[in-house]
Amino acid sequence: MREYTFDQLEIGQTEHFSRKITFEMEHAFREISGDENPLHLDDDFARKSGDGKFRSHVTFGMLTASLYSTMAGMYLPGKYSLIHSFENISFQQPVFAGDELTVTGKVVDKDDNLRLLRLKVIIKNQAQKVVSKAIMKVMVLR
Repeated sequence: MREYTFDQLEIGQTEHFSRKITFEMEHAFREISGDENPLHLDDDFARKSGDGKFRSHVTFGMLTASLYSTMAGMYLPGKYSLIHSFENISFQQPVFAGDELTVTGKVVDKDDNLRLLRLKVIIKNQAQKVVSKAIMKVMVLR
């Protein structure tokens, strides 16, 4: 876990990490969220519903989005973070169990008065395709 204070952070600073999406992660998310949509459970349903775009069931978009929390809470800024808001979040490509996702965050703005960072975060899969991106506002508590 990083422990950046507000004064240690600079515009242009980046951090990244990778995470493999597993069936166990999907199951845990399903248990927590209660989302039983067959697109996230049934490979045949997903293949038929996606007109050939989906090779199997699709990972929950919000499971993918949970990696934004990991970026702020563990990496940029880390220990002293408090997510304030998202200006923009989008899902560009489906994610599947077994995908290796790389999350890259970059400080694009700092508000000294509010101790607030603006981060551009991009999530790519193992084929380097952007699967999700967001602009996050993160308060830095120290």
